[in-house]
Formats: sequence, structure tokens, C-alpha cells
Amino acid sequence: MLPEQLQRIIGYFLEEATEQIQIIEQSLQGLQNPVQAPQRIHQLIRASHSIKGGAAMLGFSSIQRIAHRLEDYLKLIRECPIAIDSRLQSLLTEVFEILAALAHKVSKAFGLNHEDANQMLSLAEPVFDELDAYLRVLIPTRVTVRATTDEHIHVFSGYCNSLGEFSSAISSRVVLLGGTITRQEQEGDGIRVYIDIYLPPYSRIENIRQAVELSGATIGTVQTQRDFSLLGSADYPVYQSAIAPPVICIGCRYYYGRSDGGYLLNCALHPRGPETEDCRDREPQ
Repeated sequence: MLPEQLQRIIGYFLEEATEQIQIIEQSLQGLQNPVQAPQRIHQLIRASHSIKGGAAMLGFSSIQRIAHRLEDYLKLIRECPIAIDSRLQSLLTEVFEILAALAHKVSKAFGLNHEDANQMLSLAEPVFDELDAYLRVLIPTRVTVRATTDEHIHVFSGYCNSLGEFSSAISSRVVLLGGTITRQEQEGDGIRVYIDIYLPPYSRIENIRQAVELSGATIGTVQTQRDFSLLGSADYPVYQSAIAPPVICIGCRYYYGRSDGGYLLNCALHPRGPETEDCRDREPQ
């Protein structure tokens, strides 16, 4: 028999999980366009995250794993401009139903044995595989192009529908601009691609953007910072004041640690620093 204190803690978890499961069930219904209904997708992510955290605290690793995967899928959907069709909604619902079934098993026995947990995980794996494959079809590749000149660093963020065509086209157009590609890296089986290019002095941002867009990308945001090599010149004096780098950036693979008071980060994703303390793009070194 479980100690009274542990039973009470599991009871708190079940109370919270039940509430979050109801939120997920209601929010998944009629979820066709996350762009037009951002609050609903945020509710789904928060609910999944809450269940994940509670399960991790109590050692319910199967619940933690499934809630974590659901949260990751929902974040991808939030980041990418896609409509949720019937197949995608059905797959997300299958993941939710497995999560709800695991929570129900905990409520019956105030615990979860390994056999039940492994059985439910075995049901979830093929759903995960199908979701991964289908999302690769639906979600356009997230593109980040970091263009460096002797004066500035421009970061273009957006999407492309055909990674192969974009990669070939951007290579040709960079050559036409007189530049070179110094890095091209893919993540998530091509869901994200990062390209660094070096261009001649005084290359115009309009020409760079046009090259990226004509290569097949839709640009969402553009960020610009001064190149650190110019610090101390008459045009770009060194700032004496310094601000501590955001804590979330320490240990991130994208944070190189160079700074000049005004622009503290040399990050391909967030050159001016993350907008919130919970950076969705953080990757450990």
C-alpha cells in the first residue's frame, strides 16, 4: 500500500491531469487553423506541458514521454503555417487518447505498472511514426539564412516548400551576388535548414532578400546587426555599457558569446536575443 503522503501527491497530479485532459479534448475538437486560433493551440501546449511536468515528478515516464511528444507536435504546428486536416487531427487525437488512457490507469490503482506502461507505449510508437511522416509532408521547411558582409549581419527567417529546389537556387544566386555559402545544416529530417553566406562589402539588404525570395523562400522576419569587426571605428564606436547575456542563452549552441553593448548575441535565430525567457529554439551545446 502506498504511503499516505504519496497517495495525496498522486491525487493532486490526477486532479490537475484530469483538468488538462479535458482542456486538450475540447481544444482538439474543431482545430483546423492554428494561425486563426492561436489561443487554442497555446492552451493545448500548456496543458500537455503541465501533464508532462507532473508525470516527470512522480516518475510516470510513459505519461511524461507521450505528453512531451504531443507538446512537441503542437509546437511544430504553432510555428508553421499549416491547416489541420482530418488525418492530422485524427492522429493527434490518437495520441491524446493514449495519454488519457494512461492517466485513467493511474487513477484506478494510484500507480502504473511497467506492463501497462509498455503496452500503451507500444500502441503509441506507430502513431508517432505516422505523425512524423505526415508532418514532413505538410510542414514547409523552416529556413534561416544568415548573410554576413563586412558591415552587417542580416538574418532572414521564413519557410520554403521544396528544400532541394531552394538549396540549389540559393547557391546559384549567392554566386551571382559575388558571395559564398559557408555553412548549410539541416535538422529534423529537413524540417529546418540553416544557411550562412558571406557577401562582398556594401551588399544591399534588398538584393540579398530578393535572392532568398527568388530561390523559393517566403520571408517572415528580417533582423540586422552590425558586424563586430567594425567596433572601435569612427563610424561604429565601442559602447562602454554592457548587459549580462540572457541566462537562457548560456550553453546554447547558437550563442557564441560575442557582444558590443547594443547587440549582445551572435545567434542565427535571435541576433538581438530571445524575446522570452523560454526560447523555443534553444539547443544545448
